[in-house]
Amino acid sequence: MELANIKYGLTPNGPNPKRLDVILDEMHSKLTEQTGVNTRQNPESLLNHLLTNFADAIAELWEYGTDVYNSQYPMSAEGSSLDNALQFGGITRGMPEKSYYSILCTGVDGTTIPAGTIIATGTNPSVELSNSADTLITRSAFNKAIVVASGNSDTVFSIVINGDMYTSKSLTELADAITDENFIATFNNDRLYISAKDDTSSNVLILSENLTTETVSTIVSFGTEEYGDILIPNGVITKIVKSVAGLQEVTNVGSYIAGRLEETDVEFRKSYVDKIFNRSSAMLESVRSAILENVQGVRSVAAYENDTNEYDSMGRPPHSIEIVVDGGDRNEIAQRIFEKKCGGISTYCTEENGEEVVLKGVYGEDITIRFNRPSELYIWFQIGVTLSSTTVPPINYSDLIKEVVVECMQGVGAGENVLPQKFIERLTNEIPGIDYYDIRLFASTNQQESPTEFTERSVMVKPRERAVTSESRIGVTIDG
Repeated sequence: MELANIKYGLTPNGPNPKRLDVILDEMHSKLTEQTGVNTRQNPESLLNHLLTNFADAIAELWEYGTDVYNSQYPMSAEGSSLDNALQFGGITRGMPEKSYYSILCTGVDGTTIPAGTIIATGTNPSVELSNSADTLITRSAFNKAIVVASGNSDTVFSIVINGDMYTSKSLTELADAITDENFIATFNNDRLYISAKDDTSSNVLILSENLTTETVSTIVSFGTEEYGDILIPNGVITKIVKSVAGLQEVTNVGSYIAGRLEETDVEFRKSYVDKIFNRSSAMLESVRSAILENVQGVRSVAAYENDTNEYDSMGRPPHSIEIVVDGGDRNEIAQRIFEKKCGGISTYCTEENGEEVVLKGVYGEDITIRFNRPSELYIWFQIGVTLSSTTVPPINYSDLIKEVVVECMQGVGAGENVLPQKFIERLTNEIPGIDYYDIRLFASTNQQESPTEFTERSVMVKPRERAVTSESRIGVTIDG
């Protein structure tokens, strides 16, 4: 095709900018035509140098115009331009978030833990955490308590736990009288020890006048000082850095809410595709999007519906939905499901992985929202590589391969199959010097298993499972 017939500028196929060589050739042609002198004859002439500099500046303007055009669209915009483009869809970039832990704070009943109280792990280096609001250690929100007699022991002792009253003439008998299956009550050394079986629950304790508390333990939310997904095992946060009168012990219990770093452009584009359905009229898409957009720490969401009049093959009741959520606070997840599900549609969960949260309806009635947590399916990788004979691979190519596979697996959500062929393009683009990858898999629900044979090319994942791996489960060998 002749250059004269090429259309430049904004075409039906998008922008087509003029290149430097095209601009320079047009300037030479017009100047030659007007002056009658061949301006291309001497490439070293002053005129040719001037035209080249002018053409280069004009080419930069064409490139600038193309960049402005691309900055208006999610798949091509970058940085703040991407933020601006996605605001048209009502979507904002995920900002950095701290990781939040449920801390069992033990101390004197009525102790106030002021905002900004700092605690830390017992590790080296330590991880510091702080609370964002004043919180009270109180028997009205207790998880554990030590109760002692404070008055006439000849009278009857009475305890009320979450509205249920227990009475007895001695603390020993009172421990036996507490039959609530959600609590453990024991008597030792003239003390009555009451502990909730749910490490993160908050309960109400009322005592008769002849009883008092020696210590009370209340759950308080603390966030890490640093942003990001910071994993701390239970029982490791034990140091009180900024002392508070009346606060005696701290320890982390239960699961945590994972934080995150600010979304990269790649992550933002991916989450945009997931979150844009928040305004959808399709119920499942709206529920899934609302959880992903509004609940911190959620790694994946899978949604299923049984719209028939019979139980389906997965045990879902008629006209019900099942939401499988990995990560995030159970109460916030339940609230988003409640807000987005249609009236008359029930929620379903299994006994093994289910969560049930009771919310209040418009008229104060109890509404139970159910959802599932995915069980983990552990994946082992055996990756054979053929090294290139012409390009030298990096010395740490094995570690780089493991990092890419782990990152790709983190993007595999609940109920999604493991298809290693989808990883090949990224491996090829990011790690030079390798001509061929042969990936074989082994899957098990037992994380302690030691596989000896890798026979699978892909792994089919059940709707209530999520495939996970780690660098320790990835082996890299050189073929031949």
